[in-house]
Amino acid sequence: MRVKLARNRVAIYAALAVVMLICAFAPTPYSLILPGNALDLGGVVSLAGLSPQSHLYLTDVRFATRVTPLELLSAFTPGVRVIRTDDVLPRGITPAQYDDAERDAMSESQTIAAAVAERAVGYRVPAPRSRVVVLSFSARSDAARVLRALDIVTSIDGTPVATGARLAEVMRGIKAGTVVTVGVMRRGSAHTVRVKTGAYRGRTVLGTYLMTVVDPPRLPVAVRYNLPHVAGSSGGLMFALEIYRSLKRDPLPAALRIAGTGTIAYDGTVGPIEGAAQKIAAARAADATLFLVPAENYAEIKDTPGIHIVPVASFSEALKAVASATIPQ
Repeated sequence: MRVKLARNRVAIYAALAVVMLICAFAPTPYSLILPGNALDLGGVVSLAGLSPQSHLYLTDVRFATRVTPLELLSAFTPGVRVIRTDDVLPRGITPAQYDDAERDAMSESQTIAAAVAERAVGYRVPAPRSRVVVLSFSARSDAARVLRALDIVTSIDGTPVATGARLAEVMRGIKAGTVVTVGVMRRGSAHTVRVKTGAYRGRTVLGTYLMTVVDPPRLPVAVRYNLPHVAGSSGGLMFALEIYRSLKRDPLPAALRIAGTGTIAYDGTVGPIEGAAQKIAAARAADATLFLVPAENYAEIKDTPGIHIVPVASFSEALKAVASATIPQ
């Protein structure tokens, strides 16, 4: 009898050990978005012969992909959000390929930011040639049937699109679930395909991961960036603001700390981002007094206490928000 009880205990302990190992090491189909940092752009952006003029902060997020069941407990920490890994790491893309795409997106956003800022100051900046390229497909995407990676999207229902911002603008006028006609260039040949649209966080989408490829224009003022550990396109708005104020030699009061996020297009349109709640948490941790957020993300964070939040849809709106910002009493 004692031998039997001892064997049962061993079996129970072994089972518990297996469960603990699974919780500690087995990946789940989920990932975490966590608050990142607020980075003072005065130490990031440099222009020839000009000193930083602002206290502007870029905010970022951290991703933990394919977390274990034990790591999922972090979801109960304020500012942490759980998402499906398929929504972070596109299907068919390795983590290394994804990182490369994010670094390319960062480089592109920096070029666009400089062009927008220099044009706003008064420099003549030629309009660049751009195109929207399909990288991969989201889970359960209807587009995966008829589109291919590296297809160039040229139109939606006959409306030309040459940037991701323009494509998003066209999609806003389309109801999710509608079938649209997508014009593409594939290996030099024009094609049209029919795609059933989907919905993602309240937006109508094609179910594709896209990248705007731009032939960068020659800029009147050279801009350099020192930001080795941050990737993605969501810093475009804040880069443009820092460059603009440096060119204008118009410093902000030392006590005014402005943070923000948002993609930016060559026409100055500010586009939506991921992780608004995590980015404003980073801004608050850095004692920012004002946070600029894309208008499409405003509803996600509008009730955040302790910081003034301003939604912006364009670079000109962001300039007005910064110009009218006041030092908190």
